Amino acid sequence: MNDRGLREIRVPQLGEGLREARVVELLREPGSTMRRGDPLYVIETDKTTVELEVPFDGMLVEWRVAAGDVVAIDTTIAMIAPAPGESGVGVASTPTERLIPPRTRHYAQERGIDAALLASIASTSNKLLPQDIDAYLAREAPLVPAAIGYREQKVVGGHRALIFRLRRSATLVIPGTIAVAVPWNFLASPQTTGHGPKATPFQVFGHAVAQVAQRHPHFRSVMLGDDRIREYNHVNVGIAMARPNDELAIAVVRAAERMTLQDFVRACSAQMRIAIREGDQAAEDTQILLSHLGEFGIPDAVPTLVAPASSVLFLGTPAPGEANARIVLTFDHRLINGAAAGRFLSELAASFARK
Repeated sequence: MNDRGLREIRVPQLGEGLREARVVELLREPGSTMRRGDPLYVIETDKTTVELEVPFDGMLVEWRVAAGDVVAIDTTIAMIAPAPGESGVGVASTPTERLIPPRTRHYAQERGIDAALLASIASTSNKLLPQDIDAYLAREAPLVPAAIGYREQKVVGGHRALIFRLRRSATLVIPGTIAVAVPWNFLASPQTTGHGPKATPFQVFGHAVAQVAQRHPHFRSVMLGDDRIREYNHVNVGIAMARPNDELAIAVVRAAERMTLQDFVRACSAQMRIAIREGDQAAEDTQILLSHLGEFGIPDAVPTLVAPASSVLFLGTPAPGEANARIVLTFDHRLINGAAAGRFLSELAASFARK
């Protein structure tokens, strides 16, 4: 509380690795009297769009931001005069009152649950949590298609986050794309991994990408806005994969350049299992994304680069009778120019030809 008796409302940390958020909408006017739980403002991050609530009773004195502003996490966004008797810390007014945190309200909204139903959903503690929402949904009957022949569903969860990231990337990234052919016989030949599982062609490819990227600093870097470049010491590789219901997720193998092929194979398998169970792992330090549609026999594609990654590589499957596979590289031209991309891709191709 400041010397005027006002409380600051700060932008919360809504996900690991997030540094900033965009203010989408301010829902109250200065002078408005509000109750705890009333909608206050809407923010958008790389991962989600969420409506934040007033954490205590009071009156909105002033906004410190405007709609459309991009602000750092923990920035003061508003000043509120607490109602008499309010602590201003957002706790329940009585010990027995059950809290419904903003994250839970947002989680329920994404899954199509009316806010009016939240009070009736059973919880395992004095706070309604996302797992309580999941348990409630598991007890409910599935959606029934409308009689007129179609069914509508809300875009929720990971898909909604992906749409935001793709839209954001379309405004930030200046993509460039180049390709090269590499001998498939090396990728597909048995690779020694000690006593572990045999490496797949895609795993051999991913391991090689990490080794080469370590020698090309821009391929282990990311853009911070348009005026700063952050170069990481290690290469964190993101593997595009499909979860149930075709939801896209990224499994991340961290410091992949330090791994033997055997270690990389094991890490890939472990991280993909976690991503299937828990969802997307991509963070701001995931510099390179990898894609492969081997089970569908797709020989060629132009991969879409999703920021903050600085590059994405697609490994194609050769057509029957073909000796070579195509590797397609899409890179962020703000960070990597054509010559640097060419050197990287040429060295990657040469690493297969030498072996």
